[in-house]
Amino acid sequence: MIIVWGTTHAGKVDEVPGGMFHVVTRFGHLYYVPLIPTGTYLVLEKMADGGFHGTQIPFSFKSLLTGWLRAFSIVALIVAGIVLAITVADNKSMPLAWIAPLAVTMLAATTLVLTYKLKFFTQASYERAKELAQHVGLSDVGELMLEVAYGRLTAAQAETELARREKQRPAESAEPPVEAQVLDS
Repeated sequence: MIIVWGTTHAGKVDEVPGGMFHVVTRFGHLYYVPLIPTGTYLVLEKMADGGFHGTQIPFSFKSLLTGWLRAFSIVALIVAGIVLAITVADNKSMPLAWIAPLAVTMLAATTLVLTYKLKFFTQASYERAKELAQHVGLSDVGELMLEVAYGRLTAAQAETELARREKQRPAESAEPPVEAQVLDS
């Protein structure tokens, strides 16, 4: 018998509009069903190899709940679908026995869809996005991108604000320009 276990990331929540970042929880899984949470991460960029650039943040109950709810819904959908098929095929003993598995199937499907569609699960509030941004120390440009993403500033207003901030910085704190070097190969 083959046992599939390991770690996976699930419970994607609190995405910032424009895809700046989102939150996931790392779980220990058994047959790809997330079971044991081991940490919550702020994902800044997904990598082609399945990894990501990001940082660990304090535990997110919302991400944990979403990961478990989605997994439970998928498992319930599969089990209830099988029970429904068996019940419909053996309709002779109890004519209305298909109603309960159908209700569970529909409830599981509805729950799964809602966890991917409701803004409560998918999108970070402005306050939550600001809190998450503090964990990575966004630059001035990043902070202004966040303001634009939530409609607090227009792109033109953000550019004006960035120019104002750059003028206010003391000249000595500005980093000197980097000189390019040409290397022969």
